[in-house]
Formats: sequence, structure tokens, C-alpha cells
Amino acid sequence: MELIKSRALQYATVSRASTSHEESLDAIVPDTFPDIETICCALGSLEIREKLVQTDRVMVSGNIRGTLVYKGEQGGPLCALDCAIPFAALVEARGCKGQDLVFVKGSLHRLEGRMLNPRKFTLRAQLGLETQVCAPKEYEVCQGIRDGEEEGMQALTQTFSFESALSMKEKGFSLHEDVRQKSPEGSTGDKVLRTFGKLVTEDIRVISGKVMLRGSAQGEALLLRQSTGAMEKESFSIPYSQIVELEGAEEGDTAQVEYSVKNCACTVSSDEEGPFLSWDIAADVMVSIHRPVQYEVLMDAFSTKGSCTLQQEPLDLPLARCGREASAEMRVTLSPPEQADALLDWSASVKSCGAIGKEGVAHGEVCVNLLCMTRDGQPMQYDQVVSWEGHFPPMEGEDCLCQCDISGLSLKWADGTCQLTGPVAFHLTGQSGKPVRQVVDCQMEENAPAPARPKASLILRRAEGGETVWLLAKSFRTSPGDIMAANHLETGGALEKGQLVMIPFQR
Repeated sequence: MELIKSRALQYATVSRASTSHEESLDAIVPDTFPDIETICCALGSLEIREKLVQTDRVMVSGNIRGTLVYKGEQGGPLCALDCAIPFAALVEARGCKGQDLVFVKGSLHRLEGRMLNPRKFTLRAQLGLETQVCAPKEYEVCQGIRDGEEEGMQALTQTFSFESALSMKEKGFSLHEDVRQKSPEGSTGDKVLRTFGKLVTEDIRVISGKVMLRGSAQGEALLLRQSTGAMEKESFSIPYSQIVELEGAEEGDTAQVEYSVKNCACTVSSDEEGPFLSWDIAADVMVSIHRPVQYEVLMDAFSTKGSCTLQQEPLDLPLARCGREASAEMRVTLSPPEQADALLDWSASVKSCGAIGKEGVAHGEVCVNLLCMTRDGQPMQYDQVVSWEGHFPPMEGEDCLCQCDISGLSLKWADGTCQLTGPVAFHLTGQSGKPVRQVVDCQMEENAPAPARPKASLILRRAEGGETVWLLAKSFRTSPGDIMAANHLETGGALEKGQLVMIPFQR
């Protein structure tokens, strides 16, 4: 018996994973630098250089650009020593293959420096990596039975909405901008200790075969001033626009955009007008095109003239997703060491984030890094991991994706303690319904005896709880349409318990 089938080619997420990775480096103080008396802090940023999809795993490599700030034995200003810590991390990604598309986001959670002797030190870095592997996949949807009238075939179909990622593409781009220093203390001898950058989309437009993006790259640099020995921040904002060509994109489609800042670097330069900062940002943007898609799916079938055998299998075409928003109000007291006297700078990064859709609970951890000033005027570092929890209306299905936004957090220093406050926003997506099982094969049993027919041409029956027109028709081997016509029913849905139903038979 021939089934009516259609095929859909879409991009599917093969693997999504988060992992933590640690690296360390032992290094010697160069001869041009004084011996180490005390290490004050270690600051840095993450640089992703290469990502490679292998069978069931993803290799991500790059560098942690670190700066060790220490007090020399001979006194004088603080010393800032640059170091590069290479890393190579393997992230498990079951089901992925070498030709798949991979998108990677990374963050530096912690960088710690420790003195081994006055001329030798070690740096230990902890970083987090998020990987998403996608690939085109062809799905087969069974939508009905072709020419089944002679066998008396009755088909039950249901309309479902599916998530449709029609096309997907990653594009790398870079930005450069020279920004005049804002502080009057700025000079060419200033040392860049740490940089941070992010990309913010302000406008997305989808036209035929293209996605147009417009936004701004925003960031900041922490500088050690040569003239004063103090640490100060300089910020920047660089407008950008990008065009990503995507086959099949049409006006009216929805474009989803994710960014990964691979490198954010800043150098100090000067011209006749004075010192300025040269900013360079390299990033990847992942753009996917989504369009609502609905299919009639063959859920069940039977014959009024004989017995038939059905084969049912899960339909793994992703169902349309529903969104939830949750928030948690963070209010945590951080207690730096007693010698900390003031706050110089701070940063925070999401270490982990997840959700249990059925329970409606989202949870996460954030790494908070404090750069403080001691009573004797020296910088010192303090790290703490803070956890939180948020609640949202429960969702069906096991697949619940969670993203966390901590941009609303603020930190205030008072009386030797820090108050971390503000909202933590959770963005959650999950399946809009339960998994679907479809009929993939239907065969008549040629040697099976014909089903027994009641002698009466009409049966009166009271519906039991949970019964539908389809279940009654299947039980009595008659047409759902005949039952609906005899009882003047508009739909074949659930019947009220105790409802009197007429079940007619054709002779």
C-alpha cells in the first residue's frame, strides 16, 4: 500500500555542549624586568584561533593573553609582564562529522598567578567553551494513504507546526578603529592589562538571498597609566554593518543571529594630536533563516474490509519551539580579603546555565572577578563563584535550551564588602508539544479473515471516558465520517463521557 510522503531538507542541531577547560604555564621573568617580590594580580582575555570538527568531538584551540602584574623587589612602579598561554580543548559532540558546521563561544572565567621563586612564576587559567554543531538533514514525513478506497482504508492525520531552519551560515569579520584616549593622564607608555568586547545587533533585515545586519561593537580596556601608576578604564563603540548571503532567504523570514568574539585587542599609539587606542576585533557571526512550516502527519490507519499491519516510528523533525522568559533577582554579598580597601575593576562571566523544562526551573553559575586596591596602594585580585535560580511556567518535552543574560548586574563597594545586585534574565526555548510518532508503513494482511460485522445496521453506545470518534470507528470497523454524520458531529475529537452515540454500518 502506497503512503503519501514528502521530504524536507533543514538544518538540525547535531550536538550542543558546554565544557570547562584548564591550562597552566610556567615562565621565567625576563632579564630586563626586576625580580618578583609580590604578585598583585593576573588579568587577561581569551583568543580563539581554530576550531575543527572531528568524529564525535570538536577541537578548539587558541591563546589566553595574560598579563602578570607584580611588585618588584627593588621598588618602583608596578611591573606588567605579558604572557601567552596556548590551549587546545576537546569537546565531546556525539553524532557530529568532519563536514558539519560548528559555532564556538568562549569566555575566560579565571586567571591566577603564583610565584615559584623571584625569577619564576606560574599562570593558571580556567575557561569555558560552548559549542553548537549543525548539519543539513533530510526528513521524511508520511502524510496519508494513496488510493486506499478499495481496501476501505481510514486514515487519521493531524497537523503539526515544525521548527524550520531552512539555511544557516557562519561568517567571520573584523573591525578596526582608532579611538582617542579620554583621560588626560593617557600616554604612549600606558600598558593594556585587559580588554573586553561584545557585539550588539541593532537592526536585522532579510531580503532575497541576503541578511543585512547593523549594530555596534562595544568594549573596554583596563590600562596601567605610566604617569601615575594607577589603573583606569577606556571604553569604545564601533558601528558595523555586515551582509550575509544565505540561499533561500526571503523577505518575511525570521533571522536568528549569534556572535562569537574570537579576539579583542587594543594597542596604545600616538600621533601629532596625542595618544590613542587602536582597537581590533575579530568575530564570527552565525545566521540562520527560519520559516513556519506545517505538515499533515499520518498518525493511525485501519481498514473496514480487512486486517492491516502498521509500522510506526518517531518523527524526529523538530517541533516548533515555544519561548519562556524567567528572571531571578541577584543579591549577593561578596567579602574580599581584609586588606582590600577599594574596588578598582570587576568582571563577571557565565560559568554554567541550564533548565529543567518540566519543572520550570532555571539555574546557573557566574564567575565574579574583583580587582581591589589594598591599604598600601597595591592592586589585588579576588574571585568568587555565585549561583542562582529562576522559575518559569513548565514546558513539555525533554529538550529545553537555556541562555542567560547577566548584563543587568551591578556591583557596589561599601565598608570592605561588595554587593552584587540586579536581574539575571533567562531566555528559554522548548518543544511546543509531545514527540510525534507517524505511520511509516501499512500493509494489508491477505490471508487474514474478514472482520466480523454486527448483524444490526445500527448500534447505540454510550461513550466511555477518553473515547474519540476515531477510536469508536476503529473498534467497530466503520467509517469515522459515517459516525460523525449520523450524530451530527462537526469534529472527530473527544466524546463526552456517557454521550449516546449511534454507530451505523454499510451493508
